[in-house]
Amino acid sequence: MSLIQVQHVDKSFASGHGSISIMKDVSFEVKDSDFVAIVGPSGCGKSTLLRLIQGLDRPSGGRITFHEQAVDTVCGHMAMVFQNFALFPWLTVSQNVAFGLEALGWEKERMAAQVERYISVTGLEGFQEAYPRELSGGMRQRVGLARALAVDPEVLLMDEPFSALDALTAESLREEILQLWRDPQLPPDAVLLVTHNIEEAIQLADRIVVLSRRPGRVLAEVAVDLPRPRDRKSAAFYDLTDRVYSLITQPGPLTGGSAAAEGSAPAS
Repeated sequence: MSLIQVQHVDKSFASGHGSISIMKDVSFEVKDSDFVAIVGPSGCGKSTLLRLIQGLDRPSGGRITFHEQAVDTVCGHMAMVFQNFALFPWLTVSQNVAFGLEALGWEKERMAAQVERYISVTGLEGFQEAYPRELSGGMRQRVGLARALAVDPEVLLMDEPFSALDALTAESLREEILQLWRDPQLPPDAVLLVTHNIEEAIQLADRIVVLSRRPGRVLAEVAVDLPRPRDRKSAAFYDLTDRVYSLITQPGPLTGGSAAAEGSAPAS
């Protein structure tokens, strides 16, 4: 079942000299149970694309749908985890996790139970009354993850969520994200990850959307047909890393906006 469809999306921003085209004719879809990664050079519109998908911004052209309905406002069935944590420093851990539920108008008892559940799921027990300044980077990202999961999103959007963390903390959180995604009793149904780290994309995702230099176009969708847990030292992992790297670093974007399939069919 298709959850998200990105159909021939363009995005431009006004500038003092006219407009700057960020992405052009981007098309792909996210289905139920998908874990999709988006990779590409800096400035190709990866983070902008996540904002368009959640409805935080509008495309200049094309269409984005969720369950076949146009995304024309912020979609409450998706939640975002940000690179810089985006926590409210004056709120405690519990209050940060509850923030989205308050905005949705949940009653207090139901909200308290949901907050307690996701504090437990994300390993934040004992830190409920702590403030963000008292937490490590890894713990702050856990708070951001708990806040996103608390609203029971169908799709979890992640914007380079591990890039500000040390290597060991990032690796631990990657494994925890995979466990959450695979647990049918917990949200989300699908994950869409933006990352600049090709190895991270191959470790986590089942499919990788590769964008060109700005204006970002879909160069290919690469299927990751490797057994889990994935061995970064294997020849197959290395070959796939090299293939994706070669796509990203090829000179110039493809013309015409068509996607070249790499082990999978082009996005519809």
